[in-house]
Amino acid sequence: MSLESFRRHTPELLIAAFGLIFLAAVSGTVGGEAGSFLVASLDVAFFVVLAMLVYLADDRHPAYRWAAVFWLLALVGGVAAAAAGVGVIAILPAEVLEGAEFDPETVDLALAGEVALLLLGVLAAALASLVGLSRRFRVRLARYLPFDPDSLLHTVALVVILALILIPTIPLLATGGPPFLSPQFLDPLLESGDLLADTVTLNAYTLFWTLIGSFFIAGACVRRTPRQVLKRLGLVRPTGREIALAVAVAFALVIAFHFIDPALAALVGWLGLPVTDVEAVNLLFAGSLTLPGIIVASIAAGFGEEVSIRGLLQPRFGILLPALLFASLHAFQYSWDGLISVFLAGLVFACIRRYSNTTTSAVTHTVYDLVLFAMLMVGVSF
Repeated sequence: MSLESFRRHTPELLIAAFGLIFLAAVSGTVGGEAGSFLVASLDVAFFVVLAMLVYLADDRHPAYRWAAVFWLLALVGGVAAAAAGVGVIAILPAEVLEGAEFDPETVDLALAGEVALLLLGVLAAALASLVGLSRRFRVRLARYLPFDPDSLLHTVALVVILALILIPTIPLLATGGPPFLSPQFLDPLLESGDLLADTVTLNAYTLFWTLIGSFFIAGACVRRTPRQVLKRLGLVRPTGREIALAVAVAFALVIAFHFIDPALAALVGWLGLPVTDVEAVNLLFAGSLTLPGIIVASIAAGFGEEVSIRGLLQPRFGILLPALLFASLHAFQYSWDGLISVFLAGLVFACIRRYSNTTTSAVTHTVYDLVLFAMLMVGVSF
């Protein structure tokens, strides 16, 4: 097979490869570290397959367009189902989740209403994200953002972005608190000791697949050469001045948010909204609080999130939408004060990406997280 033929068939090969990885991961036929490595790919596999179907729709048979739209709807439905499931677990009493005897006559109507509100909210958010399929909406949005309203790739990406902005926040709205900080999630983890498990390899696997997925979605070996993909993602060799800027901004952010976060918590509390339980959040990071753990976790978050959000999405969808997406992806673990804080930090990273490059924003993000994790590890409150 020639190089040109290989490039032409890269989308089909990637769909087949990620399909096999998905089957191996969900079937459990591969155990140990290899199994964990494959499971980590599931975070990006569905998005890569969607991108490949879109590339095929542009270059091959029109049937691929319908396949891409079907996969898009399935992906939005999957995100909605996952958010609904997480929200329901956070709502239902422990005895129901443990499969204890349940008497329908003793159903708590308020609890049932909360579950119904959650499900309706998730459904509404999923349907609202489909507004990205409207060309009129895209044309109006394209007046302010540098994407092509007639591009299938950009249309699909817009719907995914809207879905990931809207859907994850619904459990927080419906339950009154971030699901991962509820007793239904935290208590089993504390009792089993899983929070103390080493997460170094998991974070490393997640970073690997996030980078691989971002490269292929950006068109590596399909429409762009590896060098062109690096340029498209804003991954360049930083100068010494850029590294110094990144470190300086990271420490400035740590100092700034030392004052901003309490102010946000006070404001959110004054508005009657739930405030993030910092101690509970710290428990979620307990497995990373070793020197290798905080280094790998910081690099995974810094480079993974910056490449996939600021590098991949920002050049086409501007600063605001990716920053909202960045914040919403933390909605399972932070309340509104925490989400606003993440959003503000995302705006800073976005400006660095816009006026410098993704590498510099990733270094800033990494150093920022590293300082925060180090402070947490030594018991310094932030």
